[in-house]
Amino acid sequence: MCGGWLLASVFSLTWARDEAFVLPAPEPVDFASLLANHSEEPRLFSYLGRPTITVIDFPSLVTQGRMFNRLVTLIERMGAQQGHVLDNAEMANYIRSAGKTEATLAYGNDFLVSEMVVFFNLAELGNIALNPEEIALRQFLLDQRLMAVRTGFYQALVPAAVVLSLPQEKTAAPGQPSVTALARQTILAHEISHAVYYTDPFYVRFCHQFWNSVMSEKERAAFRKFLARGGYNPENEELMINESQAYLMHTPDPRAFNPAMVGLAEPVIAALRQKFRAGFPEMNYP
Repeated sequence: MCGGWLLASVFSLTWARDEAFVLPAPEPVDFASLLANHSEEPRLFSYLGRPTITVIDFPSLVTQGRMFNRLVTLIERMGAQQGHVLDNAEMANYIRSAGKTEATLAYGNDFLVSEMVVFFNLAELGNIALNPEEIALRQFLLDQRLMAVRTGFYQALVPAAVVLSLPQEKTAAPGQPSVTALARQTILAHEISHAVYYTDPFYVRFCHQFWNSVMSEKERAAFRKFLARGGYNPENEELMINESQAYLMHTPDPRAFNPAMVGLAEPVIAALRQKFRAGFPEMNYP
């Protein structure tokens, strides 16, 4: 049975290459150069100094959503059936129930290869028909030797490698909101901080210590409540720590994060930021 779906996968991958959506090879780039990129096609970048971080820069929120929305619902969001990849009808219903659109379920994304491998295996086991953007992502991971097919299943070769996404600066259009220069900078800084969290053991240990020993229970509860309103699962402690560091320290646009949103006074947030910087002075992400 495994051989049957594996053979089908080979044919579907060939179809994706020949007829649909293909991701280019990544180019090395720094933060400022990536931020300045303008293209009508998706471009891929490897983040200078951190070769396990790949960034996909999308020309539109819609294309980004088509590649990553199903992954978002599987890995991060409450209200979606755990351990189950949604089919197209289920995905559309979930997006509507969340009050979102295909373009706005997530403005940026960050996923470990280990998480994407789970997604693609569950999709195969559930006989879920992937869209061309998702198939292109799968092929990219295979081409870059980040994952491989072994004994009939996808397996991670570099499980801690990270793929990020962000949209380019755009004016509002039917079906999707505008992306301002500050919003693009914020999305990139926020997502890079997640990638650093995944790939820098010193940083992740500090974030855990800060969450558990520096922040009060009241402050942790405030962040859990804020993140839960955004659809994040508050029972996932690792997710709470990761998202909290990204919002607290790497989200400069006040429309995306400000003290009122989290229900804490401005001096409290300012004090937390000061303690974070004092505890990890080498923080330079970006």
